[in-house]
Amino acid sequence: MERHLEPRHLRSAVEYAVLIAREGQKIKPPLAYPAPLKRYFDAERIPSSVLASLVRAVEGDDEFRTRIARGAVPELVDEIGRLWLARPDGWADDVARLAAAADAEAEEATAAKALKRAEKRRAAAEQVATRARAEIVVLAESVTERDEVIEGLRSDAVKLRDEIDMLRAELIDTRNEARHARDREAAAVSKLADAEAARTAAVAAQGSAEHVRDEVLADRAALAAERSELARLAAHAESLAAQLAALAAPPTAGKPATVARKPLPLPGGVMGDSEAAGEYLLRSGASVLIDGYNVAKLAWPKLDLAGQRIVLLDAVENLARRYGSDITVVFDGADVVGASSDRRRVARVVYSPDDVIADDVIRDEVDRLPPTRQVVVVTNDQEIVRDVRAMGANTISSDQLIRLIR
Repeated sequence: MERHLEPRHLRSAVEYAVLIAREGQKIKPPLAYPAPLKRYFDAERIPSSVLASLVRAVEGDDEFRTRIARGAVPELVDEIGRLWLARPDGWADDVARLAAAADAEAEEATAAKALKRAEKRRAAAEQVATRARAEIVVLAESVTERDEVIEGLRSDAVKLRDEIDMLRAELIDTRNEARHARDREAAAVSKLADAEAARTAAVAAQGSAEHVRDEVLADRAALAAERSELARLAAHAESLAAQLAALAAPPTAGKPATVARKPLPLPGGVMGDSEAAGEYLLRSGASVLIDGYNVAKLAWPKLDLAGQRIVLLDAVENLARRYGSDITVVFDGADVVGASSDRRRVARVVYSPDDVIADDVIRDEVDRLPPTRQVVVVTNDQEIVRDVRAMGANTISSDQLIRLIR
């Protein structure tokens, strides 16, 4: 202790040291301080009897004294205390002078004035403490916000790691798919090459195949024509045989023997006006007589007569080839251009002579054929239908034939 400086002169410095030591424990890391100060953290006033020991404790901790000297302000520490804490050059003489002056002033001041100064210092200290506490609260909130930000960043990092793992898995899958796609592409290229080779071979063989097909179709057409002609000749032979048999047989009771034609029975469940019935009769081997214009005008009403004949005969040719039928198409008029044409057809075409209608030609054809020969007539003319049915012929409507053609 310097001469003329007593502990009572350093009361403000000691109280300031205790205050800072107490508040310094609320920060991280806590402020290191001389141990004797702790006892008076909650004391309203430090007893004068302990000032000397506390002064020695502060003087014995130069680091603590130096640190708190930086924050000593006139509101908290008087000039003597600030010099004692900071200890600049020549501080001892200044402190001695100020102590002497303080003693002189103290003797003159009243107790009320001293108390008032103490209260002011205490109020100032409380304000400083309040500000310090507020700063501590703000710092604590900042720490909390920082912790929340850190936690959010950690959560984002976890999510990013998950996304990275997912992207890696997708990349692996994509690479596998790409490899499989390349394999499929290679297989497809190989198949394409094989297909191109097969196509080249097929094109090379196509010419000969088409030639063979044309020959087969030509042979089939010729065979159908010959078959139709043979059927007609067979029918004529059957008619002659029937006539000869009738002439050779002895008469009975004054009447010649007659044989009646019977219509073909349809299979069970087949309706007479159905498409199935028409197809069955065309396949039966019977002689088929078609009322030409009756069918053609119904099927192609917008064409002229020549166009109707051409289209109908082409369609009938296809039917004859498809079913192997013996077909005769009857048209009105021997004066039709091309009626005497010798064009070779599978189906037989007949034009009625002058002054004779096709209806009568159809009746005569049915009557001309032997009774043992089955006959199918195609027409919508009900008079012809009635007459030929009376002669034992089957009938197909023009509508049925048109459905089979189309």
